Amino acid sequence: MTTKDIKMKEFMEINKGVLNNPIITSFLENDDNYKLVQEAVSDSTEVNQEKVDKAFKEHYNRVKLISYISKLIHFFSIDFDKKINKINRNYLLTLDQSVSSDNENETVAKGLIISKDLYSYESAYGSTLKDHIENDKLLLALEELTPNQLDILELIYLNNFPIKDIALLLDTSPQNVSNQHRKALKKLKGQLI
Repeated sequence: MTTKDIKMKEFMEINKGVLNNPIITSFLENDDNYKLVQEAVSDSTEVNQEKVDKAFKEHYNRVKLISYISKLIHFFSIDFDKKINKINRNYLLTLDQSVSSDNENETVAKGLIISKDLYSYESAYGSTLKDHIENDKLLLALEELTPNQLDILELIYLNNFPIKDIALLLDTSPQNVSNQHRKALKKLKGQLI
């Protein structure tokens, strides 16, 4: 071990509490800064101390700038989210308004619209559940379902409608839609086994 290393080790032990500061730790993690401090400890001249002071001031200013920019980004993003939420609350689309007066079953009108997207499965494979089935047994099993059960399966699996929206479309209760869905799946499973 050189005398520089021995003096640096003694310096680190004496100033252990101060050197635990995160800013000083990050300053000393840089090899150039560590060498500057090592030079200043081993050869304690005014020039070496000024080099360490100058390097530390630059490091400290860089840390302050990064912290300031980070806080700016954080608070500007919060303000942006608040503005967007305020705009969305104040300027609702007509389709965003609730269809039913029940608070429990709050369904919005846009959820009842079936998308006729150009790239949807409908245009590629057909618009009914039977158009999507290649298994002959399953196709025969679908023939055994009632039209209402088939409609429910198509609305759930092709159009991704929730049970509540299907109930509104078919003018029935969500419990009835759920029961019909369960019966249809049971009937299909019975035909396939």
